[in-house]
Amino acid sequence: MPGRDALIEFYRNKHATEAYGDTSVKYLRFLRPEIALLGPASVIDYGCGQSRLIDILARDIGFRPIRYDPAIPEHAARPGEVADLLICIDVLEHVEEDDLDAVIADMRSLCREAIIVVDTRPAVQRLPDGRNAHVSLHPHGWWRDRLQRHFGPLTPIRCPRRSRAGFRTFRRPRPLAFAWRRLVEDLRHHLGRRG
Repeated sequence: MPGRDALIEFYRNKHATEAYGDTSVKYLRFLRPEIALLGPASVIDYGCGQSRLIDILARDIGFRPIRYDPAIPEHAARPGEVADLLICIDVLEHVEEDDLDAVIADMRSLCREAIIVVDTRPAVQRLPDGRNAHVSLHPHGWWRDRLQRHFGPLTPIRCPRRSRAGFRTFRRPRPLAFAWRRLVEDLRHHLGRRG
């Protein structure tokens, strides 16, 4: 099963037969303040899966969404433009280690800035050959160093779980405005759970 084409085919079949690849919506409260303050005109969701994340963010913030996922036929065409921001949430751990640099370089070529989140723990899902679906499992520091080869200096971002390694490539323009937006998002999140 090793190799890019076999993995894409596995995920293409998975997406065609079940709800899969939609957990990135859990990142809304962490991403919305970062993206709103950055104010991008266009955002690529790289490895978007079946997620509604990009649509919700575009509605709330007001940018042009671009979806890309080689395992989803309607989103399999590689974007032909450079976006202001690329988001890549829980994708890179599914990429074979031999392909990581090529994929990260491709991501870098499609954006001015990026927010990248990688899961650092094993998945529940198994591949047909018995391997864990997270074929590239590494700690936070390893991911930071690997991504910095392509993106330059990175800043860690908060994620819903400690097992996620999250980074952004840009500086926050207004730290106090960000703190206020984060507070609003946290309140929105907690009130939503009760309501």
